[in-house]
Amino acid sequence: MTFLGIILFVLGSVIGFVLGPVNIWAVVVARVLQSAGGQVAGSVFLVLVSKYVSKASRVLYYQIFVAVFRFSAALGVVLAGLIETIDWRWLFAAPIVTLLFIPALNRNLPDLHAKGAKIDVIGFSLIDAFAASVTMYFTNYATLWAVLSVITLILFSVYIHKAKDPFITPQFFKNPAFIAVMAVIFVGYFFSYTINAGINAIGLNVYHVSSSEISSMLVWSILLAAVLGFAGPILKKLGRTLSIVIALSFMGLGLISVAFFIPMGPVWTLAVAPCIYYFGTSFFYSPIVDSATLTVPAEESGRVLGINDLVQAITGSIGVAVFSGMMSSGVMSGGSVAGIGKGTASTYANVFIIGGVVILAALVIYLVFHKVIYSRASNVEKKL
Repeated sequence: MTFLGIILFVLGSVIGFVLGPVNIWAVVVARVLQSAGGQVAGSVFLVLVSKYVSKASRVLYYQIFVAVFRFSAALGVVLAGLIETIDWRWLFAAPIVTLLFIPALNRNLPDLHAKGAKIDVIGFSLIDAFAASVTMYFTNYATLWAVLSVITLILFSVYIHKAKDPFITPQFFKNPAFIAVMAVIFVGYFFSYTINAGINAIGLNVYHVSSSEISSMLVWSILLAAVLGFAGPILKKLGRTLSIVIALSFMGLGLISVAFFIPMGPVWTLAVAPCIYYFGTSFFYSPIVDSATLTVPAEESGRVLGINDLVQAITGSIGVAVFSGMMSSGVMSGGSVAGIGKGTASTYANVFIIGGVVILAALVIYLVFHKVIYSRASNVEKKL
């Protein structure tokens, strides 16, 4: 799976570099392949941790994953800021360097195969079709996509009830603990893909600063999250519950701060406020993923991690479609409680306030269903 992910990732990079300037669809295809390939590596890492690392130490490895991801994101923000001064094709070419890691991965990764196991092609295809249809609907609100969303969801439901070994069984949806934690993840990550796009839009359209200036300010918040990604011992000391409460509180308040900081200038809005949000994200991923694995038996943890990644991708895609549409259409431009009058800035402020309220709603869901989420965990696991 790891090598398959690398191949897809590099293939997307080559297509983007070579054919990107020729046709926009080549860029789309390249990004699809890169996203799919990159997702595989992350998912495999999480599965390996769930299978080979003790429960008491998993949070440390999850945090390393978060740190690496954030450092990579910070590099991406810096490169994005240079898009006006360099040939953008080189942004596609850079990931080809991952080929150099294949020998080390081949030596160190366990190569275990489940006897008789098969990939649920039909199940994955149906859920992918559902996710794509939902995302497309929230992008342009076309009735066709809404109909396809319903149809693919019905087909998926029928399939998992009839198939011999679907990648996710109906029992998952009858598990209150699993449903509750997935609800927290869905709502908590709803603004995750929008934060950077929103900050860039504010910088460009409100303060009229260049992309490189925006990147130079935004990157510090992501680097903060990356450094805090190594705060595994702190999370272990705080425990899952307190870590998740802190995380969602800062994430929600961070988005609301963006709105209230807009009148204070670009540094406060583009640099300081995002730090509050990203500080929260550093305390969210590891404990919520760990909580998700406790809702099912250990042998099912791999499936839960895969579903967690899927839910994050779907909710982030829907969120960016919804909020970006709101920002580009100029809704709620009549003024804001953040002390902003009519105009573009009002739209951005109100969108970020709504995003913050959504994340705080995830906190409420977590607190209300806290006992349900950990109802299947042992007493020892609940204390970790």
